[in-house]
Amino acid sequence: MKPRKQKADAPTIRQVADKVGVSPATVSRVLNGYPHIRPEVRQNVLKAIAELGYKPNRVAQRLRGNHSRLIGIMVTDITNPFFNTIMAGIEKTFYEQGYSVLMSNTAADVQKELEYLEMMKNEEVAGLIIAPTSENVKRVVEMAESGLPLVVIDRRLKSNQARHLDMVLADNTEGAYNAVTHLIRLGHTRIGLVGGPQHLTSGRERLEGYRQAMRDAGLPIAKQWVRLGDHRYESGYELQLQLLECDPPITAVFTSNNMMTLGALNALHLKGKRIPQDIAIVGFDDMG
Repeated sequence: MKPRKQKADAPTIRQVADKVGVSPATVSRVLNGYPHIRPEVRQNVLKAIAELGYKPNRVAQRLRGNHSRLIGIMVTDITNPFFNTIMAGIEKTFYEQGYSVLMSNTAADVQKELEYLEMMKNEEVAGLIIAPTSENVKRVVEMAESGLPLVVIDRRLKSNQARHLDMVLADNTEGAYNAVTHLIRLGHTRIGLVGGPQHLTSGRERLEGYRQAMRDAGLPIAKQWVRLGDHRYESGYELQLQLLECDPPITAVFTSNNMMTLGALNALHLKGKRIPQDIAIVGFDDMG
């Protein structure tokens, strides 16, 4: 089923948002009568709606009537404790407000993500929280512009189309920079990287944080020290084994997420390496 589009000459929710200088989600919240909107913002949004002649679509009308109490959540790896924690918090919060949640795992698969986005549309969810891949920006933006409250988490969508989307993000570059700087301050100069996929902003930004920390300390980065994978346990395991083959050997390693950290730790244990006596390790995400 193809998404129904508004007529080309009909004003969109993004045009209303642009006129006021807010996100489409804020316009949607005004339309849906959410209480926690500043009065001046609400007034400006309603004024822009009147001036542009914007007419909310069926989804927005349904939201105002509170016919849907279902929230969609889409993540890329449901086995990752990071996403487990996020989903548990989201479910608890919405349950307390009388909502149910519909969770889906895309496994970072672009086609699977598209299919789940269509499913969320067909299920008429009242809102969507998504940790996206980087390939379906247009479809995600279309859903937000339809009036659906939508929040992007964990991965930045770097596109002019997505600039108005609400996003909740970690500072990946600074976090990686601080982790590697910690190892440098401990006296390490040969520091390896077990890095994530470069088609995701989180992977690219954490690699950049590693590089910045090494550059700022005046340390070289040997090509063999940088190993990139896919954020899975198995990837962390294999990449750490490769790093142990470096000559001269690395004395520390920075891992890009908790699943890769677990894999790297198991590889070090298998090879009889003591931490931190033989090799130090710092990972991104909270292993607690």
